Amino acid sequence: MELYRDPGVYRQGPGLYTLNLDRGNRLYGEDLVEEEGQEFRRWDPFRSKLSAYLLRGGRAWPFARVHRLLYLGASHGTTLSHLSDILPQARLFGVEKSPRTFGALLALARRRENLYPLLADAHLPERYRAEVGEVELLYQDVAQRDQVEVLLENVRACAKPRAEILLMLKTRSVTQTATPREVLRSAERALGEGGLELRESVDLAPFARGHFALVLGAPG
Repeated sequence: MELYRDPGVYRQGPGLYTLNLDRGNRLYGEDLVEEEGQEFRRWDPFRSKLSAYLLRGGRAWPFARVHRLLYLGASHGTTLSHLSDILPQARLFGVEKSPRTFGALLALARRRENLYPLLADAHLPERYRAEVGEVELLYQDVAQRDQVEVLLENVRACAKPRAEILLMLKTRSVTQTATPREVLRSAERALGEGGLELRESVDLAPFARGHFALVLGAPG
């Protein structure tokens, strides 16, 4: 197992791994690998767009100085669990709107002390801003038509100056009448008009077709 990205991402052959913070337990059936007394979890790029981003050649990795992270659209916690492995000393706030899905996220948080699940609507950051505070990194993966607007609202409410931002853009959730590339260009323009600096844009196919990872910077 060799270190692939610092902090916390390892590679063995074609696969990516994280050091398992919840030793002996899987979340979604992922492989566990024991090596030199440590246990690693395989990070499936078909289940996690952040893993797909890395395997598609994504260059940015803005996690080295993250102490507080806000994750919008945490769902069952697949990607959030790997971020929990990567950032064991950070506070990771996961927002999920669905009560049914939130139950799984809450169960995950009971086994991982750095996870703080929030049953909330990402459209209304004023309802969790006091609890979350200002974050160094904001990560969004929501299937909403107004994904860009949701992100901008949360940046204004919760992001520190010059915070790092990762947006997993789901183009088919925005519209099915334009091509994915057209949706991407429109989103990039809107984000720029909202004051964010676009640093990188990566097509996540074949792991997640019609999805793009956008790395952005908040204004200072």
